[in-house]
Amino acid sequence: MWALVAVAVVAGASCADTAGYCSDNIFKNNSTWMQFTKEPVPLEYGFEDKFKSIHCCVKGYRSIEWFKDGVAYPWSAGVSNLILYPEAANQTLYTRRAARADTGNYTCRFSNETHTDTHTVRLDILEKQTDAPRKMFISKDQWVEEGGELRLYCEALIGRSYLADAPSELRWRKVWANGTEGDLSPTQTEIKTSRDDIEDIIGSYLEVKRVTSQDYGTYVCLVHSNDVVLKNNVTVHYRHGGIDGYGPWCGGSALPWRALVLGAAAGALLLVSAAVLHKRCMPRLLLAARQARARAATPAHRARVLEKEFDVLVCWTAVDGELVRGALLPTLALKYKYRVHAVPLPTQPDTWYSELVGEATRCRSIVAVLSPAQYSPHQLLTALRQLKALPLPPVVVLLQDLPKLKREAKECGESLVSMLRGSRLVAWRHVHERAFWTALRLALPLPPEKTNPMEADNKNSRAGSLTALV
Repeated sequence: MWALVAVAVVAGASCADTAGYCSDNIFKNNSTWMQFTKEPVPLEYGFEDKFKSIHCCVKGYRSIEWFKDGVAYPWSAGVSNLILYPEAANQTLYTRRAARADTGNYTCRFSNETHTDTHTVRLDILEKQTDAPRKMFISKDQWVEEGGELRLYCEALIGRSYLADAPSELRWRKVWANGTEGDLSPTQTEIKTSRDDIEDIIGSYLEVKRVTSQDYGTYVCLVHSNDVVLKNNVTVHYRHGGIDGYGPWCGGSALPWRALVLGAAAGALLLVSAAVLHKRCMPRLLLAARQARARAATPAHRARVLEKEFDVLVCWTAVDGELVRGALLPTLALKYKYRVHAVPLPTQPDTWYSELVGEATRCRSIVAVLSPAQYSPHQLLTALRQLKALPLPPVVVLLQDLPKLKREAKECGESLVSMLRGSRLVAWRHVHERAFWTALRLALPLPPEKTNPMEADNKNSRAGSLTALV
């Protein structure tokens, strides 16, 4: 009877000590958002028929849910013997007698009004105490400001010593530039920890209140048990500016992941916006620059422009006549002030060169309107060769999308592909689409500026008067 009472008292004391685990050695910050309050250990060990507890130490949460291998709590005896400890605000699971069936991945999912996060602990229940140590947690490399705080943590399952002169220990040491290990400086404080449930689990904090230049470098967590030695290195880097020396997540990772992700997203958005603006605005800017240069051209240059009778020769076949006469020609002539010369072509492209070569000498540029669907790949290749042979390189307005032409070009071999790539192609979309007209005008020479007839008469009159005076 008294033995049962004693067992119950000891078990109750273990539960109470376990509930206080999340209150000891917590991070020193006053923030209120949802976060870990101490290092989240990813590996846990226990022994059969012994007391065991695992923890998910967080704050700022509204609810915590537990899962074992994807199965939600509560669990049947065949899944896990661990139960919630209510006095620990659902942050602790425990069992008075662990079993091999309790081995598995335990995930705590904690949430507030806006965010949800998880942490997974791998629990291994061992049959007996081990001879070799096993690492459970080691802090990640950190970037800390000079004058900031540093906190490193290391925890391991220490093997039970089987020799009187074989001590088991866990401690921090400094790694010097030459690779040797030395003791910590007086400003570097080491705080030992132990578990109430498993006495073979020990840990050690390395803390520095105000980091100086001598605190940067590499530290090693040295775990020694019997004849086995485990070493895990952590490097403390110098950082200029930024946030606190350690972060609440993952026990001291100082990388501002949220800021990095937001910065990357903002950068990607800026790149996409710049690409869209470049695609939409750059052709207009280039056209405006050409017009500005044309206005500053010399009279001799303007005279050379007027030597040709027409600015643009527009040629087409009967199938495209309605679109050309109804949209293309009026817009070029009336809206953009081009001197346009219209030349209809026969449907078969074999004689296009002879039809256009004489007319091309009267014009400054050539625009050929094509509907590729009415031609076979061989006929399309012939048409492009006829146009390419003209003394002026033509601008080809395609009434179908270029990707389809590329697929068709495979039927005619590389000759048609190279001909298409070497041609100046402008895809037609709609008469009111500004991008098409901008692209077409960039491919054509600018029309000459109109001279005011009254100004010309006045200039002629002044010239005649000066001649009379002479």
